[in-house]
Amino acid sequence: MRTFFSIILFLGTFQLHAQSLDFKSVEDLYSFFDYNASEPKQLVSAHRGGPYIGYPENCIPTFKHLIKYVDVPVIELDVEMSKDSVMFLMHDNELGRTTTGSGSVRNYTWKELQKIRLKDDEGNLTKYKFDTFEKVLKWTKKGKALLTVDVKRGVPFEKITKAIRDAGVEKYAAVITYNWEDAKLVHQLAPELMISVTIMDEKGWEEAKASGIPFNRMIAFTGVKLQDTSLYEKLHKEGIYCISATFHTTDKVQDAQNRTKEYQDAWDLGVDIIATDLPIEAFDAKK
Repeated sequence: MRTFFSIILFLGTFQLHAQSLDFKSVEDLYSFFDYNASEPKQLVSAHRGGPYIGYPENCIPTFKHLIKYVDVPVIELDVEMSKDSVMFLMHDNELGRTTTGSGSVRNYTWKELQKIRLKDDEGNLTKYKFDTFEKVLKWTKKGKALLTVDVKRGVPFEKITKAIRDAGVEKYAAVITYNWEDAKLVHQLAPELMISVTIMDEKGWEEAKASGIPFNRMIAFTGVKLQDTSLYEKLHKEGIYCISATFHTTDKVQDAQNRTKEYQDAWDLGVDIIATDLPIEAFDAKK
């Protein structure tokens, strides 16, 4: 990334109850994302938290809406920072597209941002306001979802990793990185955390092996198009789960039957997690 709990599922040693993941430690998260530890899982990741009409992107009420429809929710969210260094959920650098505000996000203090309301993807005004990263982490601590945290440029990884640790949600969170320097920094700051790393080809795979990051800390983002099955097989051999994004491809297919087939084809090829703007539809395709 829109809910993962319409039925009770048994995945390996983990029993997933409606709207609850009962992980005892971060080792449970490692096992959950170990391709070779249990039956492979076909998961859906809600891009920007899974916005739908009436539910804005990057917002706890939207996450709560999502988990009514998708089992084992993986929620991708974006973390920005206010003028006075409060971390909160926001994707864009500018306020205009998704809120009633205007101008640069970082020109506003947190108190000023609280006067702004969020819009959904259709531009409809909602009653919702920005959520702090701290508040989201407290919500996650209840086992509601797995988070993949996209850190906006200029937000220090030191603050992100400290917030995750302070909230005690290492067992439910992974940090997204886009280059190996950042990945190695996150691993240095918090060696226990899972990290989303980019591996789209042989060069990326060689960099992964040379990074010094244990494979059981990695989730591999393999790009916005499907790769050759040999890449997925190589990653699976080391237990690494593979994410592929469909928000520029399959999500744009208007015919629901064809869209469903494309989701299924991606899973069959070797994708483990589909990152999508349509998590409910993708989850229904899985069912």
